[in-house]
Amino acid sequence: MAPSKSTTRVSAHRIGSLLFCPACGTLLDLPKDDQDEIACHQCGRKEPASSYENLPTKTYSSPNAFPSELRSKRALVQNKVNDGEAAKDRDPVAQEKCQKCGHIGLSYKEMQLRSADEGSTIFYKCLNCGDQTSTNN
Repeated sequence: MAPSKSTTRVSAHRIGSLLFCPACGTLLDLPKDDQDEIACHQCGRKEPASSYENLPTKTYSSPNAFPSELRSKRALVQNKVNDGEAAKDRDPVAQEKCQKCGHIGLSYKEMQLRSADEGSTIFYKCLNCGDQTSTNN
């Protein structure tokens, strides 16, 4: 009797929820409902559709994963807090430079002084020297 050769089938390589052909590395398509096998478009190798069954997928995200202009602007504005107390009834502080003394940190207030269809006026006050300026938006 001749010894029998065992043929071990190498399954598709998985990265996340994607499957790649083990022969050539091409991304395999998702199987349709009636398909038992998926054919690789590059080399023609057939992979069982069951390779896609019961694949656990984990996704991770962080607030910095999706940068936005609004989030970066909010980082420039903060309410000053002393001794752990809430900063209520205090003006927010913008990380802007004072034109008079060069200090970075101006408190500001926004007021609608003109018509509703026009921009608002922002009043800045330096936390260091007290110099006050205003800007029309």
